Amino acid sequence: MTTVTLADWTTPQPFALPDLGPGLDGERREAVEKALRTIAADPTVQALVIYSCGEACGYGSRATGTARPESDLDLLLVERTPQLEGQAKVASWWRHFEPLKAVRLEVDLIVSGSADAARRAGSRWHVISEAARLGRVVVQPS
Repeated sequence: MTTVTLADWTTPQPFALPDLGPGLDGERREAVEKALRTIAADPTVQALVIYSCGEACGYGSRATGTARPESDLDLLLVERTPQLEGQAKVASWWRHFEPLKAVRLEVDLIVSGSADAARRAGSRWHVISEAARLGRVVVQPS
């Protein structure tokens, strides 16, 4: 049996934007960094994780270093709230997506409550498990 190390999105750590690959340099990288810093400053945010949606995406991944210039940015946002459902989840998504509108890049944003993210991290079939196994944690505010 193989042991898999999961991303630690519970221990506070400073903002650190990894190399996001081709097509994201100069002004575009600055715009992405500004948007992610804005999101990370929200006190409801527990963690931001750049993840890979796996081989099913077929476009390369900014999390694993296989991105192409046209690759999108897959982003998991874990909120401190244990569960987010219905209108609260929709409102959270819109609030956190707003800063990303200024970025000239396709972004897939997933928003999850902390307990839901922890539970789904152990799943074989949920995209959050991909984020937990292959993701690169950008920040966990204290």
